[in-house]
Amino acid sequence: MTASDPPPDARPVLPRLRHLLAGLRHAAARIRRPQVVGRWYRGLTYVWHLLVWSRIAAGRTGALPIELPPAVLRGKGITLPPPHLEAAGHPDAQAINDGFAEVYALLFANLQRADLLSSTRHAIPGPAFRGVYLWDSAFIAQVWGWWDPTVAAEVLNAVVELRDGDRLQHVVTEFHESPYTQPPLIAWSLARLAERLPAPAARALAGRHFDVLCAYHDWLNRHRRLDNGLYAWAHPYESGVENAPRFSNTDESALRRTTHIAAADFSSYVVLQLEALAGLAVLSGRGAAADHYAGEAQLLRRRIDALLWDERDGLYYDRDGAGSPVRVATIAALLPLWAGVPDAARAERLVARILAPDGFGTRMPLPSVARGEPHFERDMWRGPVWLNTAYGVIQGLLRYGREQAAAELAWRLCLGVYRVFAEERRIYEFYDPDHHHTRHLHRKRGNRWKAFTLGTGPQKDFVGWTGLANNLLLEVVLGLEARAGRLRLCPRLPPAAAGLRLSLRLPRHDVRLGLQADAAGTVTGSVTQRGRSAAFTTARGSAVDLTAVLDGATEGTLPCASAT
Repeated sequence: MTASDPPPDARPVLPRLRHLLAGLRHAAARIRRPQVVGRWYRGLTYVWHLLVWSRIAAGRTGALPIELPPAVLRGKGITLPPPHLEAAGHPDAQAINDGFAEVYALLFANLQRADLLSSTRHAIPGPAFRGVYLWDSAFIAQVWGWWDPTVAAEVLNAVVELRDGDRLQHVVTEFHESPYTQPPLIAWSLARLAERLPAPAARALAGRHFDVLCAYHDWLNRHRRLDNGLYAWAHPYESGVENAPRFSNTDESALRRTTHIAAADFSSYVVLQLEALAGLAVLSGRGAAADHYAGEAQLLRRRIDALLWDERDGLYYDRDGAGSPVRVATIAALLPLWAGVPDAARAERLVARILAPDGFGTRMPLPSVARGEPHFERDMWRGPVWLNTAYGVIQGLLRYGREQAAAELAWRLCLGVYRVFAEERRIYEFYDPDHHHTRHLHRKRGNRWKAFTLGTGPQKDFVGWTGLANNLLLEVVLGLEARAGRLRLCPRLPPAAAGLRLSLRLPRHDVRLGLQADAAGTVTGSVTQRGRSAAFTTARGSAVDLTAVLDGATEGTLPCASAT
């Protein structure tokens, strides 16, 4: 029994109560807004949340360090402290230290014990969103992956457990469930998590969820695939980017009918799902299924490329039922890069738009709408930066070998999150592409219901995907990779990070890592693991096998691509 388990005498009762609540949710499925009792429940639990985590609040104001004592961690079954970073030698060193620590403090605060909603631990994106959300959970699991993969797996399991038939649901709370789905990224997240686990654990994880995820893919094919083979959202809310100019006006008083619009983002997410299913099939020993899903992914890539590419603008646009492009330069137009859709020439045109200051290369990069787009405004999905879609575009840059561009954007993104925290002592839902503060941001301006229920700006204490700032630093800027029990490093610190000294502790791997980069791009470092230590020197963009260095192998470097 772990500290996150319910008391033994509660075990026979909880499953029956969960079943009863599920029945009530199904009975109320036609009610789109949360019930009054649900709002009261979330309000009371939010107050409790603030009381319990007063230590974290004090850490924000500087009265205490931002830390998680072992006794607090054990309350949710966590045995190891989170990754710990100490930066020095750079003007933003303190902001980096505090922001990095705050992400993990909030990640832990938003972790929920097994309860009436879920039989396992599960994650809420932030205090105001007290439910299990599909794509939020996919990204939250990635943040947990560097800390505790067991928690990451449970976060994903909660989404699967709360499915409605074969459909993974947009959101489920104690008293409410959505009639929609959301971006289908659970298989992608699960496959990435499996890559980091030892082979037996990876096979067990893949085998546990493979059939359910295949059934979900079949459900999408039956209910969301168009005759042309691409995919359409049932409603703007299903996309997760509901007030984007491709779907609605700012306050959502005019929502576009989306059921016949072939969506560039949805179709790209399905490619990622298919790739993940192929990988999970290999782990599960199902070779024929792996070939089937890999082939389906390639066919879908070709359809996206043939039907959604706009040669004039060099972007992938949604197409309406008549085949006309929905000509708005949103970040959805870039996501086919993540899915490996474009050839090299088209990829370069996308990269040019990504890096252009009047495109997506803003101070805090990758806004939800291109900076020079007439529809741009600082209101949710109409211009602000969201870390989840930005993370996807950066994964696309890595996929196409644009590693230094990816690292530069990743550095500006995570530094932006950390600087805003230094200024305002909060982690937010979305960010201003031009400023390291949130004073100009809005939430569906003119929508009185949203103003009443969620406020007029970005949600605070939100790590549903903003926690990916830490992943961008670890995985892209530092190029850390943990796979099959081995650690590799591919430092891509940009010139703006010259002089930065980093000391990183990864308790899950029992590793301490020291790094320093100079203006010429030379990186010197040291690694310690289980009493063994070694030093190394490498160049920006060259990979180091840290496990081999600790084993005493002759030091050598490889291009980063060989390590990914």
